[in-house]
This record gives sequence, C-alpha cells and structure tokens, in this order.
Amino acid sequence: MARIRTIKPEFWTSEQVVSCSLNARLLFIGLLNFCDDNGVHQASALRLQMEVFPADDFKTSEIDEMVGELISAGLIREFESDGEVFWHVKKWHKHQKIDRPTYRHPSPPNGESFDGGSTSPHR
Repeated sequence: MARIRTIKPEFWTSEQVVSCSLNARLLFIGLLNFCDDNGVHQASALRLQMEVFPADDFKTSEIDEMVGELISAGLIREFESDGEVFWHVKKWHKHQKIDRPTYRHPSPPNGESFDGGSTSPHR
C-alpha cells in the first residue's frame, strides 16, 4: 500500500539528487511512496514500473537503468535477505518521520533501519 511521504525542500538542490536524470528523480520520489516504513522495497523493476509509471511506456530495462542511477548516486542501495533482493533508501530515518511503523520487508543490514525518530506521543 502506498504511503504519504514528505519531500523536503533540500531534495531539489541535493547534489546526489541532481546528478540523476529527471526520470530517475521522479522514480525516486515514487519509490518513497511505495517503500515500507523502514524505507525498503522489493527489488523488482516491473513492480516499481507498475507502481510509479502505470500509464507510461517505460521498459523494465529503463527502470533498471534509473535504479542504477539512484544506486550510483548513493540514494539507495541493494541488499539480499533470505535469497530475495531489496532496495533500501539510504538515510531513510533522517528524511521520514513514521508514527506507527509497519514493515513488509526485512530490515537492511548494518543498522540502517528505522530508528524510531518520530516525536509523536501515539507510539
């Protein structure tokens, strides 16, 4: 299920972000909506294409190229868990505040998972 996510003003002038093509930047914003509350998404170009660009004529190879740009720019990373591959938005906990997190996918390695940074009293 898609989630409402925050895009901070710094996004638009981030050197990491602007080093990517316009389509890769749009894909990154869309990826934020479809990640779980830990910033993790199943590594599937077809699935991401259907979620972010359902009415556009992109090939999965083009989605793979855009994901490659995001990885090269250091915005996301790929990891494996129990034989499945996932994408994780780096520094997720610095950009998104989650009040009641729910997780669909395994946590990324190296302790980069959700850190409970929300200040909501509802937790």
